[in-house]
Amino acid sequence: MRKLKIFGNHSPEVGIKEQYSIGDFFKDSAVMPSIGTESKNPFEDQVKWSIWVKTGIDWKKLTQNNKTGATVDYTFFQQSLKRKAIRMLVDINGEKAVLDIEPKPTKHAKIVGVQLLDANYEAPKRPFAYNDTIIVRVNCVDMELLQVLVTLWEDDGGKNDKDTRNLKIDIKKGNVINGKADVAFKLDASYLWLANARQTKGGEGEFHEYYVTAEIFEKVSTRAISKNVNATNPDYKPEEKRPIPAEQKGPSKKQERGIAETVGKMVHDWFETAVSVLPEVSTFNPIEIISSYMTVFIPDVNEEKKDNCVCKESKLYWGKYFTCQERKKIFEISKRLNCKPDYLTSAMALETGAIFDPSIVNSLGYTGLIQIGAAAAEDINRRKRTNITAGSNGNLKDMSKFEQLTYVEYYLEPYKGKLNTLADFYLAILMPIDCGKGNQTDHIVFDRDIVLDYENGKVVKNIKWVRKNGYARNQVFHKEGRNEDGKTYVWEIKEEIEKWYKKGESNKVSDFLCNVENNEEENSQLGQWHDPVDNPRLTKYNYSGIIKPSSGTYGWCRRNSDGSRKYHSGFDFFAIPGRDKVYACLKGNVHQVRYSPSAGWIVRIKIQNVKDLLEKEKKVSYNTQFTDELRGIDIQETDEVFFIYMHLDSTVVTDEDAHNKKEVDAGTVLGYAGVSGSIASGGKAPHLHLEIATVLDAYGHGESVRTNPARFVKLNPYDTSDQDQEARIRHFYNN
Repeated sequence: MRKLKIFGNHSPEVGIKEQYSIGDFFKDSAVMPSIGTESKNPFEDQVKWSIWVKTGIDWKKLTQNNKTGATVDYTFFQQSLKRKAIRMLVDINGEKAVLDIEPKPTKHAKIVGVQLLDANYEAPKRPFAYNDTIIVRVNCVDMELLQVLVTLWEDDGGKNDKDTRNLKIDIKKGNVINGKADVAFKLDASYLWLANARQTKGGEGEFHEYYVTAEIFEKVSTRAISKNVNATNPDYKPEEKRPIPAEQKGPSKKQERGIAETVGKMVHDWFETAVSVLPEVSTFNPIEIISSYMTVFIPDVNEEKKDNCVCKESKLYWGKYFTCQERKKIFEISKRLNCKPDYLTSAMALETGAIFDPSIVNSLGYTGLIQIGAAAAEDINRRKRTNITAGSNGNLKDMSKFEQLTYVEYYLEPYKGKLNTLADFYLAILMPIDCGKGNQTDHIVFDRDIVLDYENGKVVKNIKWVRKNGYARNQVFHKEGRNEDGKTYVWEIKEEIEKWYKKGESNKVSDFLCNVENNEEENSQLGQWHDPVDNPRLTKYNYSGIIKPSSGTYGWCRRNSDGSRKYHSGFDFFAIPGRDKVYACLKGNVHQVRYSPSAGWIVRIKIQNVKDLLEKEKKVSYNTQFTDELRGIDIQETDEVFFIYMHLDSTVVTDEDAHNKKEVDAGTVLGYAGVSGSIASGGKAPHLHLEIATVLDAYGHGESVRTNPARFVKLNPYDTSDQDQEARIRHFYNN
């Protein structure tokens, strides 16, 4: 038999389908004889393909990319460009070969295709049924931060009819991030009645048929259509089986608006992917169950009430260890993750021993409220383009609880849809690979006696290694006493986290100070600082894409065409347009929300307690970094102080809020960073421009009323790969 080898392009362009094969491996084999070229080799089903990606020191198999056959097709998407390493593996009865894949960027913007996933963001293991949730994943290349419109249609054609009566069921939007946009549709049980009521002569057949269309028409106009997704029809009779659905799908938004096929770029259009929906009502749907649960346990934190705070309405377990502001954030995070907020606080209690200190670092470098380690921090940075670090020298330990909760959410985001039980929630932190097995009480999580893998005489630090080492490091879960057998089971972990959950009930908040205006302690808590963006860094590049970090600082740090110095009135924090949130730094009132042709969207906030700002300055103790950078004026406690945010892509606060001088807490989202305004649009250094001044409108006042914002912000390193990547393209504001 010939040596097994993979043939195909090792450097595919993202979005382009490539073919990979094992060549003539079966040729001249006595065991697997060669057959005619037009016939299928009976041994092809034994050829198993998979894709692996490097995560930290380990390789992880992407289960949704498993294929079978002597020749297979693979398309690599935008996200593959951010992988540390990608490896293709083929296996024939234990004989293996690998090909390292190095995808390259595409030359053309396009929608590559549409995937239909279940509520766990995985390939469906059964046909969809009513009450299930379909996750529509639109895979794109070179479409970052554009908005996708995804439409769910009911396909209503009959036996002898073309599908001319298709019905729009729902329309949702999603933003393309890392090459994909995900939107969720619930197949409401009411659709079953609707589909049967609307069926044409000849009947719907065994399945009710649906499809989705996805289209982008902001910078380029492109549309993708899924193949029909079938919902099982309970009224189906076998003799009514119908032919393949007709091709007529109904007009897209693009067609309705008359938008051209291409605008400046080549695009790929019209994809179809089949989905089948059984005509029965599903009895289990994680997202739906959690959603109904949330209506009981998680109030709408955005709902303003005159007398009651969300803290009073929801008696949060372990709530007395958090401020009003922190409790609100916990509710918001839990709502986004579709989980119970008491699970989050109980997990933090176990991880910190009920101290809830974000600066805790254990001997292995695990840090903070849920003990985030180096590998987890690296994964968050990869997914969210942040720059956090764990350990005694890291920046996680320097954050407040309020600040670190943002990264707790970032850590948990991949497990959304699996956080259904208390045990599963904690497994997402303790042993993420086992999240979803919280009901498998006898599943082994840690095993002292597991046999490790070796390579070149050295232990391979894979999942076996983690399970073996985890046993000794987590003795709190050894619940068998004298009968301890060297294994940690799910039931032992469940017993321990439930103990902390029950303790949490007796540690609810009893004395609420949320609305006591003159209470010094609570006002101080509400006045906590929040950075203007989640990962505050100076911009590395200037407008033209040249490495020049000094140009983003405050002072006379820029140059005119004749070489003379040019004044820069604020500090530029690196931020991704349309994605990165912009926050109120201190408690204050909205004083202005307006659009300027040159500076774009502007929000001005007057802070309420200048003393908080001065205390923050003492903690930061900032020293200027560049020759022409200025410290600015020294703010006095008696000054009026305004925070001025510029170039926003969009604002959450409104002109009406400014008219009413709406109060905002530190951490309130004001809008999203952008490049609006003529002085920002078209540049290669996307950023939030922040000014701090002693007058509402500092224009024309120069240095006399401004200070350097960096004096109050603990900056992270700016020399990062995400800035390098964003500097490759020009960022334009599209109103």
